[in-house]
Amino acid sequence: MSKTFKYIQYDDALKTFKEFRDTILSERPVVIARHGDYSLLMEKAVDGNLGLKILNDEKKSVVSERTYEVESITDDLVSRGVRHACQKMSELSDEDVNSKRFQIWKWYILDWQKSHEDQSEEMMNREIEWDEERIKTETDLMDMEKFLHGDYLNLGNTLMLIDKFLTDPAHKELFRKFAVADIMEMTSEDTKEKSLEEAERRSQEEELKLHTYQFTVSVEATDKDHARQALLRYLAGDDRISVQK
Repeated sequence: MSKTFKYIQYDDALKTFKEFRDTILSERPVVIARHGDYSLLMEKAVDGNLGLKILNDEKKSVVSERTYEVESITDDLVSRGVRHACQKMSELSDEDVNSKRFQIWKWYILDWQKSHEDQSEEMMNREIEWDEERIKTETDLMDMEKFLHGDYLNLGNTLMLIDKFLTDPAHKELFRKFAVADIMEMTSEDTKEKSLEEAERRSQEEELKLHTYQFTVSVEATDKDHARQALLRYLAGDDRISVQK
């Protein structure tokens, strides 16, 4: 699942609005958080008050919006409102991800059934009654964990399945884009951990001398703090990597 990326902290929302109300926010809304296909915008309302708006970037539509009277609101209430909006984005994003992911899983099931039509009645009869001993040794039907770490996470298999079941170019592109992002996100942590473990193992076995390597990295961001957060998001967790502050 995607993670919420905050450009400002919850407790700084009201202070940020007051600081930029008569400058940047007079010209345009500002994105203050993202989660998947959703963005949380801070804007200056017609009456000069603080507005929060959740947008679905993919559909270009407003999901919800709320206005706070700046003269009578507190930092805590605005902070709570921003936090709730981020939680709402997270829930909406998870619903979207699960909907598309389950649809692909259903295609896998349909594809399996098509290639095992002669066994369908036999498989149904076997599943009607509960047999705990048979379940322990079952090899024909995969459980969800085995499936996730099998065909679905094989990006090539999943992309071929999407091409097989979808004919509409727009829908095909939508699911291809989703599958690539979803599978890469689901496997990124495993890949990083395995790479670090393998490097550590080889270092110990071969008694290699460790060196410090420095790389130049380009990050597209609105400012230096945003760029640093983006880097830390990917590099955090490995104490051999340090980011100059």
